[in-house]
Amino acid sequence: MFVQNLQENVKYSYDYDHDVLYIYLGEPKVSYDDEAAPGVFIRFSEEDEVITGIVIMDYKKRDIECIKKFIPVNINFHTINEQIH
Repeated sequence: MFVQNLQENVKYSYDYDHDVLYIYLGEPKVSYDDEAAPGVFIRFSEEDEVITGIVIMDYKKRDIECIKKFIPVNINFHTINEQIH
C-alpha cells in the first residue's frame, strides 16, 4: 500500500492485496461511513458532516464513470489509475 498526493489536501492510498482505494480529503477527523453504492463508501466527519474521504472496494473491477455518479466531489481517477496500474 502507498499514499500519494493528488492535490493539496487530497491524498489516496491503494491496497493492492485487497483491491481497495482509499481517498483522504483534508485533515484526518473522526468519521463515519455511508454506503453510497455497493462497495462505495463516503466518509463524513462526526463533528460537522464534512466529507473526509471515500473508500472504493474492488476498485480495479469498477466502471469509474459509474462510480463518479455516487461521489459528491471531483476526483481525478485518471491520475490514480496511471499510478496504480
